[in-house]
Amino acid sequence: MLSKSLNELRALPLLVVSLPALAQYVATPSPQEAPPAATSGTASREFEITAKNGQSEERQWSDRYDCHRWATTQSGFDPTRKSAEVAPNADTPARDQYRRAFAACLEARGYSVRYGAPVVAAPPPPPPPPPPRPATFVRQYAPAAVTGSGYHPLAMQIDFGYTVATGTTDRLLEDGGNVGFGFTWFPTPALPVGLRVDGSYSSFRAKDALLQNSGGFTSGHVNVYGGDADLQLDLAHRSSRSKLYLFGGVGWYREQTHLRQVSYEQGTVCDYFFCEVGLFPVLTGEQRTTSNWHSSWNAGLGWEAALSGGASFFVEARYLRIGPHNNPMHFIPIRAGLRF
Repeated sequence: MLSKSLNELRALPLLVVSLPALAQYVATPSPQEAPPAATSGTASREFEITAKNGQSEERQWSDRYDCHRWATTQSGFDPTRKSAEVAPNADTPARDQYRRAFAACLEARGYSVRYGAPVVAAPPPPPPPPPPRPATFVRQYAPAAVTGSGYHPLAMQIDFGYTVATGTTDRLLEDGGNVGFGFTWFPTPALPVGLRVDGSYSSFRAKDALLQNSGGFTSGHVNVYGGDADLQLDLAHRSSRSKLYLFGGVGWYREQTHLRQVSYEQGTVCDYFFCEVGLFPVLTGEQRTTSNWHSSWNAGLGWEAALSGGASFFVEARYLRIGPHNNPMHFIPIRAGLRF
């Protein structure tokens, strides 16, 4: 009996020495458990973590788990492993580095982290993260052409209208009419810039100043025909059914002048029933000239509205200057037409 009591007394110091290690083993979670974190407003092993942006419970556990893994990788220290021989409250360089990395990671994700909270309970393992959703890319294009069926890179147009003679040309020619056709090409719907090529034909009656300066003719007219190569810029617009646009560029034109001299002469004219004596108009002189091709430039503004079937109606006006600087011709063509 005395020998048994002595053996129990000898084991008592060994039991006292082993109690801290046993307590640490019981309090340390398994490697499959989550990192030392808790829900918002509760204490964890070493940190008190509060969500500042209203993160869901699932998101909070996922963030803590990711930050624990990242902090473990950065520091080489894992407080959840049973093989750690350092006391839970002991400060070591690896443990301090883990604390800083873990806290910095959570703060960057929108949490408030405070170190030193008492140990309450080990957290449950986090749920598996949801599968990532495939990324969706949405690209918006500026409408380059206003039509009822969407973007058309190439459009053809026909037009007609009224041409105003202005500047020095107004003293020589009356206002006249015009007809034309053209093409517009927008290379990409991402840019509101297109290339257009227009051809036109205009006719004007000659005024007295031109008739007298040319040799005393009594009547005549001038035809102007040619084409332009312009850039068109669509302006920003809210409606997909209409738009405003600017255009301008260079071109080449030539003029055809047809002047006539008509005189009245006395004579007799007879038909099947009777003869008549009087004054009758007689063409006594005529002049036809065609100029060389002259360079030109123009700039204008237009409005276009979509119609059914992919067509559109447009109205536009431009300033057109033709010829050399010492003797140019000035016009303002106003045109309306269809694009399709």
